[in-house]
Amino acid sequence: MRTVRIAGTGIYTPTRSMPTEEVGAMLKLDLTQQILTGGIKVKKIMADDEEASDLAVYAGMQALKNAGVKPSELDLIIVSTDTPDYISPCTASIVQHRLLAKNAGLFDTNVACAGWVTALNTATKYIMADQHFHKALVIGTYAMTRFLNWQDKVTAPTFSDGAGAAVLVEDESETGGYLGSMLYADGYYWDYLSVNLGSARLPTAESVANQEHKVRYNQNKRFPDVNSVHWPRLVRETLAQASLTPQDADMLLFTQVRRNTIEGVMNTLGLPMTKTHTVMEKFGYTGSACVPMALHDALEQDLIHSGDVVVMTASGGGYAMACYAMRWL
Repeated sequence: MRTVRIAGTGIYTPTRSMPTEEVGAMLKLDLTQQILTGGIKVKKIMADDEEASDLAVYAGMQALKNAGVKPSELDLIIVSTDTPDYISPCTASIVQHRLLAKNAGLFDTNVACAGWVTALNTATKYIMADQHFHKALVIGTYAMTRFLNWQDKVTAPTFSDGAGAAVLVEDESETGGYLGSMLYADGYYWDYLSVNLGSARLPTAESVANQEHKVRYNQNKRFPDVNSVHWPRLVRETLAQASLTPQDADMLLFTQVRRNTIEGVMNTLGLPMTKTHTVMEKFGYTGSACVPMALHDALEQDLIHSGDVVVMTASGGGYAMACYAMRWL
């Protein structure tokens, strides 16, 4: 049976770091409790001469090296980002050119912070359904500090920059690989968290003048605790596609926005924290890049082994969610 496996992963984090305490001092806030519960201890900030495509290329190069795959062998590149270099062309075009992946088709996805898991699911379906696709590079890249209002007490301590990538390859295993996936969304909340820069709705000059290029919350729309409610459901329903339960999972990775949310979800699922892994402590919150960054870090720490059931769940503004499960090969 034709399936897929992740052959290699890679990440890139900018060299500049800002401790959360320093952000708090700038905002005249005591963020001690936020650090303890949310887990974000540091912010990683890209250099002035770096773009989202730079982060993506660095992470992609490492993933290709770890997979033992040449750029010319790639059939597909998907870049997940809501902080692209340009509105058009897509960031994947720049990445393909710089990697010299001349044989790869390409496109971007934008499902905000749920984008990489959604893109991983998309690449999986390409490889499983079409004999022309054998190897894909899936990258999440996040350059959100460029869009921060550094005086905002909610977003300034939270968002970081970074990229994570994985090389997905076809496999004929009868015992491992792709197990199932789910998507979920509620577009009612499309305007709760947004960056409105340069859109067709708001021309660039006007949007910059109105500070629309900064991340903003809609304070008039109450946002429910959707992660605590839907992450457990998505994990259960995704695993059920392979006749599995959460107790069969060996590693569960979630959007790295709040550690206390992950703790609550693991408790709801009846699973110990040893079956998850967090990286917001050292990378900050990196949006669409955070799940592949957590995956890479877990692999580096030898927390995932052949035969393990790995579940990745992400959520992003819009709001949209994605869940993906595989048995590691």
